[in-house]
Formats: sequence, C-alpha cells, structure tokens
Amino acid sequence: MCKEDIYSKIPLGLARSALFGTSMTSKSERVEIHLEDTSLAVQKLRATKVSYTGPVLNQHHSLLWQSIISAYVEQKTDTVEISGNELLRRMGNKSTCSQMHSRLIKMLRDLRSGEISYQTATHDYMGGLVSGVKIARVNVGTRVRKGNITITINKELSKLFDDEVLVNDLTRKVALGNNQLALWLHDFIATHKVVPPISLLELKRLARSGFELKKFKFEVKRALVVLSAPECGLVTGFSINKHNVLSVSKSRTNVVILDQFRAAKASGDASASSEKKGSVLARQQRAMRAKVAL
Repeated sequence: MCKEDIYSKIPLGLARSALFGTSMTSKSERVEIHLEDTSLAVQKLRATKVSYTGPVLNQHHSLLWQSIISAYVEQKTDTVEISGNELLRRMGNKSTCSQMHSRLIKMLRDLRSGEISYQTATHDYMGGLVSGVKIARVNVGTRVRKGNITITINKELSKLFDDEVLVNDLTRKVALGNNQLALWLHDFIATHKVVPPISLLELKRLARSGFELKKFKFEVKRALVVLSAPECGLVTGFSINKHNVLSVSKSRTNVVILDQFRAAKASGDASASSEKKGSVLARQQRAMRAKVAL
C-alpha cells in the first residue's frame, strides 16, 4: 500500500464504461467496444459515447493508467518520467521483482497500442491512452539494466482532465487488492454525487463482466461489502430489489464539473433580464416625457 495519499484523475465516462473491464484474461486478444453511456446523472445533455479498439484492458491496466496520470498531475508536463518501481508502488504492488516489471512493460504496450474515441457535449477526443513509451537503458558494469520510463501524454488527451472528471483516491483503490469488480465499482460509484438505481444487467454490460447474472449478483454483493468496510468507507449502504435493481448510497467524493450549460443559461437569463429591465425603463421614460408634454 502507498505510504502517502495519491490522487489521480479519470474522465467520468471512462470510469463508468467497459473500457477498463473486469476480466482477468491474460490472452493477447483484441476487442472492439462501442458504448453509449446515458447513465450520467448530472444532466441529460451529458450523454457519453465511448469507442475503443485494442488489447483487452482490465483493472490492472486502470491502476497503471491512473498511476501514470497521477504522476502527470504532479509533474505538470506532457512527458512523464518515472521509475518502474515507483509505478508499481503507486499501483499497490509490494513486489518489484523482474516478473512484475515484465508484466508492467506488457501493460504499458497494451495502453500504447489501443485507440479510443471519447465524446461528450464538452469533449471530443480520438487517440491513445498514452502516446509514447520509452524505457532508458543504463549500463551497470558489464550489464545493461532498465532505467526510468518516459511516457508521453497526448496534449489533446490532457484536456479531458480539466472537466467532467473524477479526482480519484488512488490510495483507497489500490488497497482493495485484486478484486476486479470491487476495483471497477469503486470508480463507477465514486463518479456520482448520488448513484442512480441501476439494473444488474446494465451494470454487467458496463463492467464487461463474463459472469452469468446469478453469479454476477453474488459478486456485486461481495464487492460492495468490501467497499462498505471501514478501511474503504466509500459505500454507506446498498440493496438489490426483486427486479435485480441495485441501489447504493455513498460517502462524498471529488468530482469536477465545470457546468458550461448552466453558466451559459445563467448568462442568457441575465442578458434577457437586463434587456427586459432596459425595455421597462425606456417605457417609463417615454411616459414621463408624455406627461411633461401634456
């Protein structure tokens, strides 16, 4: 577990989608995901479209990507330089053996080779989750060892972290261990101010779970118990009714939404109000002039 609290950022639509699923497969298969997520509870106008083509990504990839973004936020540069050991630490891995480093490199390649399309009323991005990965080579005596990793973040991708984004408690998330569904639900639930009731079938689709519905229901309950534990504290209560609709209550999380729609409406209302006041004043002035003329 990390020594200090680490926070990352993840766009709401990505955290609520099947992009980072819950499959533990280690096969080198590629997938195509096309998802229209209209469950964004903030506004009906915030419907999100997510498309992805590339290697199958799961919550280990999510932890890696969010660890990279946490370093990006700290370093404030589009080119992140970080050691493999530090990335593994941020991901919650206590081991930094060569096997873990090999796995890390494979997941970095997965992130580099995939392509996403992410559209909301505010954002329109097409590209990779990371734009480049370079691993330094260091000569140590007669041996060559891997040095720091340089990861390039697309400047257009970086714009996604300004609005409609979850400032995620990565320290809390990595403490959940390897429970893929608990890790996915952590982010999904954290993106909401109030979690809307959702059917287990829809939740299963969003999480890209391969479980049958009965098994999925059992695993959801098990994951929510983990998220309700005092060590996590994200979930404060949950229930599943006879129609397999899940209701969840949660503790407060940090979501950034710069509500341009509301601001634009307020600006329009203020302008209309100003025009109305101006019109009333003009009529009053004309009436005064009429009275003087009489």
